[in-house]
Order: sequence, then structure tokens, then C-alpha cells
Amino acid sequence: MRSSSSGTEAMPRRQSIVDTAPARPARRAQADRTAGTRAALERATIDLLIERGWAAVTAIEVCNRAGVSRGAFHHHYTSLPQLLADALKRLYAEMRDEDRPPAADLGRLIDATWRHISSPRFKAVLEAWLAMANDSSLDSEIGPVVAEFSNLVSPANATTPTLADESDRALYLMARETLLGLALGRATNRGRPLGHEQTVLTQLRRIADHGIQAR
Repeated sequence: MRSSSSGTEAMPRRQSIVDTAPARPARRAQADRTAGTRAALERATIDLLIERGWAAVTAIEVCNRAGVSRGAFHHHYTSLPQLLADALKRLYAEMRDEDRPPAADLGRLIDATWRHISSPRFKAVLEAWLAMANDSSLDSEIGPVVAEFSNLVSPANATTPTLADESDRALYLMARETLLGLALGRATNRGRPLGHEQTVLTQLRRIADHGIQAR
């Protein structure tokens, strides 16, 4: 250490410390936490819809199932219908993106439609449909996403060319409405098939096969 001209001892020059480590991506971390919380709330909502029905889906029950606070719920959603809509959108995206080959004929199209409708997850959609029928205030939030589910089983979106024939379109619509009835039967029977389900499915396939052979 050198002395200054005044005879006093000079203070050593302090070396600045530069943090060369990469800065924590705070925004990314926050976005991940937000996405994780929303996903937990949405999945808990779908689980409750399937297991206990529409009436059981309350903010308290969803938060308890998801393991998050009521404050977190209100931070991410302005209302319960908004959460229900987002939960159904998540379910729709999962069902839409399932890797399934296009149906080659009417019989296979009916089978593919039944795979969608008979899924235990589809009960959540049925619960939403029934709730909307009884409460028109849900239309603005729930209505658009329920309409998207309708596209999954709409003849207008079918990839098989057989529905170009008017009689096949009519047969498919009859089959679809029958399948929805079977799914509703499962929903009211704790997810179990009704006793006549297999008989109805077998008859639908016979009718479809007969239509194919008659062409």
C-alpha cells in the first residue's frame, strides 16, 4: 500500500465484482408457474365433472382438488364459468389431437364416433350441455367450447367420403344420436354401460354394414 503526498495512507481501489452468471429468467419462471396453476385447476375441474357432476364443481372443491388457494383461483380466473370453459377447452384439445386414423367407411366412422362419445372424459361435456340447458347465463362462456365438441362428431367434418351420400348422412346422424343416448345412460349409471348397450351397438353396426353392402 502506497502513501499519498499528504502522508496519509491511500485506500486501496475496490475492484468491482461483475456477476457473469446468466440472469434468472424471471418472466419465464412466472409464466411456467401460471401455466402450472391453471393446468392444475382445469384438470381438477374436469375430474370433478366426471366423478361428481356439475353441481359439485365449486371454487372451493376445485381448489381443494388442485391443491391451490382460493386467492390463486381468483388471480387466474374472474369466475367459475370461465374456469369451466377453459377446462373444457383443454379437454377438447386433448380429444381432438388424439392420433386416430380417418374412418374408411360408414361403419368405421360410427365406431370412431363411439370411441369419442364413450370415453369417460366425455361425461364432462354431457354435464356442460345439461347445465347450459338449465341456465342460459352459461351460454356466453360455455356455449362456444361445447360447439367445438359438436364438431368432433359432426358429419360435416368427417373425412370419409361415404357421407357424401344423403342416405348415409341420415344413417350416421341416427347412429350419432343413438350413441349420445348410450353415453347419457352411462353418465346416469356411474359410468357403467346399461344392460342393452351392446345390443344397440351391434344393431347399429349391422345397419351400417347393410347400407355399405347395398351400394
